Amino acid sequence: MKKIFIKIGLPITLLVVATFIVGPSCGSSVPDPVATTPTCSTTNTLFQQVFAATATANPTFQDISTMDLLTHEYTFNVNANKTICSIGYQGNATLFASNLPYTIEIVNTATNTVIYTGNHVFGSSATSYVSITPVNLIANQSYTIRRTLPTGGYGGNIGNTIGRILRFTSSSTGFPASSGGFTITSSNFYGTGGPVLNIGIPYIDIVFQ
Repeated sequence: MKKIFIKIGLPITLLVVATFIVGPSCGSSVPDPVATTPTCSTTNTLFQQVFAATATANPTFQDISTMDLLTHEYTFNVNANKTICSIGYQGNATLFASNLPYTIEIVNTATNTVIYTGNHVFGSSATSYVSITPVNLIANQSYTIRRTLPTGGYGGNIGNTIGRILRFTSSSTGFPASSGGFTITSSNFYGTGGPVLNIGIPYIDIVFQ
């Protein structure tokens, strides 16, 4: 009887024990991390922070809709490599009703190279946002973002070219305007008039991933 157990029972017992020892260790491996998609939040963007901080710093600055010129633009830089995923703007009511787009461009000012261009219709009741093909920015490089209406693309009324800006006073400038490593260094307004330099910050929101 003992010989039968040694030949048959003992190997089976050892196999069962080995299963309990080895089995749990195989099932306790750490799962692969889940890939995450970068967010593109339009809440409290760096541009919004700069705009608000500059307005607060000088109560004489006016947050108004003005500057009846085709192109509104500002020049900026970032202190770390960043990726733009969305653009925000509040369009003119007449243009929105007529489905007339603005051209948005982002330019590398060192090489005068357009690194993004797109035609977008923006809502008129508040700032609205459009997703764009991701645009990579290099730290400490100067860029310009502009919104432009083509000649004849503003419903025949030059007043439709105005846009929201933080307008400075004649005796004071808000440049450079900076927050969180995002710095606006200058602005320009032109087209059918101008140029008008550094009179304020046009409200063209940039959203980073």
